[in-house]
Amino acid sequence: AMCSVPSFDPNRYQETTDLARFSAPAVVAAYEPGSVFKAITMAAALDAGTVEPETHFVDTGSVTLNGEKITNTDGMVYGERAMADILRFSINTGAVFVARTLGIDRFRAAVERFGFGTRTDVELAGEVPGNTSSLAAREEIYLATGSFGQGITVTPLQLAVAYAALANGGKLMSPYLVEEVLAADGTRRRTEPRVVRQVVSARTATLLQGMLVSVVREGYPKRAGVAGYLIGGKTGTAQIPFSDRPGYSNETIHTFAGFGPVDQPTFAMV
Repeated sequence: AMCSVPSFDPNRYQETTDLARFSAPAVVAAYEPGSVFKAITMAAALDAGTVEPETHFVDTGSVTLNGEKITNTDGMVYGERAMADILRFSINTGAVFVARTLGIDRFRAAVERFGFGTRTDVELAGEVPGNTSSLAAREEIYLATGSFGQGITVTPLQLAVAYAALANGGKLMSPYLVEEVLAADGTRRRTEPRVVRQVVSARTATLLQGMLVSVVREGYPKRAGVAGYLIGGKTGTAQIPFSDRPGYSNETIHTFAGFGPVDQPTFAMV
């Protein structure tokens, strides 16, 4: 399902004065996703074998690359932490650590495998591919910011498809909105689910599922939990860049991406 508000009445569409309402932001409005992207970074590194769940790193509160200082959003210093803690407490420096184990070439390849930077070809006009071109610059600062979802843009639909792949044993599915077409002669044509590709191994997907369950249970988005069910997910708070100059404003976009039940996946949602 896909929902956008404010919307319009298709039966009286001619009464709509704001033409922007005819476009679905989920496919036409790319944005910097923020920390929901850390799950993609972690999946890429686990799949490449550059980190394992028991891998530890030491957070000193900041890391400096290309003269730019990156800090944790909450200003905290977390000390020695395991990989699950990076997602559980949304540690920016931890995401940078994970991405650096991959290097920019393998990180960019993984991002593209998940479908970011290309259209999903869902049945809606005006879909945009998002922009991951900063990762082609081969400067480590872009690898670092990309690891926690800044400096690149994605659509909400791309995020939903990527999280669904983590829930679905690593299989990236082609999204669709039209379940069935009924022709004038009474024949029916159903849309069948289609696997686009295997983006990570089933083992990697299972590890990520466990990590994202711990995020919901012990991290920031506890309200996403549902009693009796295993729900996995991640929050993201991304600063909005200035439209007329480099840098970021104090305004933010908040995102939650998740799926469940993890032991019998039924939905993924952004």
